[in-house]
Amino acid sequence: MAGAIQLRRYRPRDYQGLLVFLNVALGEIGHGFLPDGKDTDIRDVDQVYIKNHGSFRVIDDQGEIRGCVGVRRLSDEIAELKRLYLAQECRGLGFGRALCMSAIEDARNLGYKCLRLDTTARSHAALALFRKLGFYEIARYNSDPFAEVFFEKTL
Repeated sequence: MAGAIQLRRYRPRDYQGLLVFLNVALGEIGHGFLPDGKDTDIRDVDQVYIKNHGSFRVIDDQGEIRGCVGVRRLSDEIAELKRLYLAQECRGLGFGRALCMSAIEDARNLGYKCLRLDTTARSHAALALFRKLGFYEIARYNSDPFAEVFFEKTL
């Protein structure tokens, strides 16, 4: 399976596959996927991420989206790592790390000085990965009701 999977930039034709993937991924963690509600950033990935001095990447398994990560502009100097999700069958294979590294690289290349993110306390593997990649805990920086832990990495 790993030979057929690639990490690449999001393309507009990925949109429907991304919606299907996120509906499953968010459902697995007990959150409904609401593109007309709390998940409005996904309704227009191009405008919110790519055309707003950010990026969006996907894990593509022969045309099916199996993972994603976005970099979203918070200010001229600060970006936010968003939408890091990975299909169950792709976990433990290094794809989560690859997604994070691509987001860090994109944020650096876009000229940001630091990268922030938020997550839940129950995402143990993600918490360990973020710390391993040099993220450190900071105070809450947003009002996301689902977020419990906040991180930053100096770029």
